[in-house]
Amino acid sequence: MQKKVNLASAGISAEESQLFRESITGAKPIAQDKIPPVVAPRKLKRRTDVLAKALDDNLFYFSDEFEGYIAEGVSLSWTKSGDDPHLTGRLRRGEFQPQVILDLHGMTTREAKAELAGLLAYCAKQHINCACVVHGKGLGILAKKVPNWLIQHPNVRAFHTAPKTWGKHGALLLLLSVED
Repeated sequence: MQKKVNLASAGISAEESQLFRESITGAKPIAQDKIPPVVAPRKLKRRTDVLAKALDDNLFYFSDEFEGYIAEGVSLSWTKSGDDPHLTGRLRRGEFQPQVILDLHGMTTREAKAELAGLLAYCAKQHINCACVVHGKGLGILAKKVPNWLIQHPNVRAFHTAPKTWGKHGALLLLLSVED
């Protein structure tokens, strides 16, 4: 049902209305084809619940409040209690070659913690027993945090400041326990 519009209130004169009606005589209505518009395919979303669960499992061991390691000198050195105390010396001399290297340069503390957890999970999965973590010198934030995170993880047997070829004071060589 169409509503009649008063031409005087719309501001259209009778002459303009008559001219319009003459111009549209013979016009045919367009038939609607009713084809819906094509919608672009949506991107598949990642299963964040699975990814978040895996990340939470890897980060379980790391606490920012824990400060169990305090560096006494220029070199960082730690051996898990009950393990061979000579492991750090062997790491220092370069008897173990890292099979994987993780570079944390430019990362925030949160990103670095997640990457370190991922590295340790990867090493356990691939049965890698030696890794190098390059934390850099910079302001020393990661240089202080990384050793405290490492001593909390049960798979870390020992770590020592890396030899010059692997980054010296900006890196740590890790010795990990490999479960068969």
